Amino acid sequence: MKEQKDQVKWYDDANTLTNIIILIAFLTLLVSQALAVNNHLTPTIMLRNLLNHNAIFIVALLYFILLKTKLGRTNFNVINIIYIILYILITGAAIFTLLQSFGLPAILSLISNLLILCFMVYTFLPETRLWKDFNINKLPFDEISSEYYYYAISIITLIQLLINLIGSANLGGVILTLFDTAYLLLFSRYIYLYKIYCEKKAMNKDKDDISSKQKESRVKKKDKNTETNNEEKPNKPVKRGKKKDER
Repeated sequence: MKEQKDQVKWYDDANTLTNIIILIAFLTLLVSQALAVNNHLTPTIMLRNLLNHNAIFIVALLYFILLKTKLGRTNFNVINIIYIILYILITGAAIFTLLQSFGLPAILSLISNLLILCFMVYTFLPETRLWKDFNINKLPFDEISSEYYYYAISIITLIQLLINLIGSANLGGVILTLFDTAYLLLFSRYIYLYKIYCEKKAMNKDKDDISSKQKESRVKKKDKNTETNNEEKPNKPVKRGKKKDER
């Protein structure tokens, strides 16, 4: 067991990915605020920029730190629903950004956010009652497999990286671009691993259900055969000894 655990790659370990994402989100917020201080921005503008441009990292930092606690683990589905709602708001902000400054980076950012949002809904909501209660299972989220979601997000993210690196004029912009790319790649990988885990759990459950049904069927068949044999078994005649004549 220990050898198998050691053979797991870091990008296939959800706990390792979670730790790296927390670190990247924290460093992104730290670097962005340091750049804002160097540019002599007022506290009001710094706070507005923090909420507008770094909202995704604030939400990610709170989400993954919460998952490290007992409260987060016991309320995992509830936290995922809240995260999806917040990501809907972030995607809405990306739409407004596209309307204000139409261009290829804004278009790719919106497409990336939409894919991640669909991937989250496709992965997290089937584990909740909302998936069936609100008929979300009838929507075409599962028309694309988890592998295609992951690869599509990764390709778009790498294209964004190239475009943003070309447009970056300073070292701070390059660092933030690399952090943003790393976060999107790791977060999509995290969703992908959780989807695989859910699929394996569902398969094991189906196997257990089939095995229990087969076992129950064998028991019933055995009981039925036993009852049939008892009914067909003839009654043996009782042998009576002869009485001796008394003299």
